[in-house]
Amino acid sequence: MKHTVKLFQIGLKQILKDGMLIVLIPAPFLAGIFFKLAIPFFNTVLTSEFSFPLTAWYGLADGMLICLAPLFTAMISAFLLLEERDEGLNAFHQITPAEGYSYLAARIGLPMTGAFIITILVAAAFNLSSLSFGVILSSSLISSFTSIFLAMMIVSVAGNRVEGLALSKLMGISFLGLILIWFIPAPYSYFMAFLPSFWIGKILMDGVNVFTFAFGVISCFLWIAFFTRKFLKRVQ
Repeated sequence: MKHTVKLFQIGLKQILKDGMLIVLIPAPFLAGIFFKLAIPFFNTVLTSEFSFPLTAWYGLADGMLICLAPLFTAMISAFLLLEERDEGLNAFHQITPAEGYSYLAARIGLPMTGAFIITILVAAAFNLSSLSFGVILSSSLISSFTSIFLAMMIVSVAGNRVEGLALSKLMGISFLGLILIWFIPAPYSYFMAFLPSFWIGKILMDGVNVFTFAFGVISCFLWIAFFTRKFLKRVQ
């Protein structure tokens, strides 16, 4: 654990020296402010001008914010891992006592723990549809696990930071499960159940229950396990 914390501190210093990564740190709160102010404004305009209120989609907007908030931290972690690979530092870390899973815990596990807390705060402060704490807590946890799998996907597939930047643009595909559940009725929407965001949408629409939460977490763990194994094989 001591080596993991030390690696985390080293990574934090590297992040603070990188202008692009620093910008991503306050991004969850900036996104929350934008959602909180812009969407009600557009709702007022569309309702008065076209009699087309957006209130029915406030839950979808909350879901997108919950999915988006930890994604910024995932991008920071992924870019840091790729930068260390480009510079050969990951090979150095692999021969120290903090190897393998400890290295990933420092670069992804600890940052995403912080991202989970930030997601709860952002969702609680900026949600539009009066979400209960149980909904915020469970959906934030699934979203944070989702961001871990997306970070692992980038570092296991991308060969360098440039490729990682290109792949990060595909992260939005993970939102499809959340978006489509609002427009495709059951049982047809279940064809997106392999995406964790689908289960976030279910929680936001139907409330928290053991089965929905469990399936959401399990789907995350399956993706995380797949890409973690792929990453560890690549760096060994």
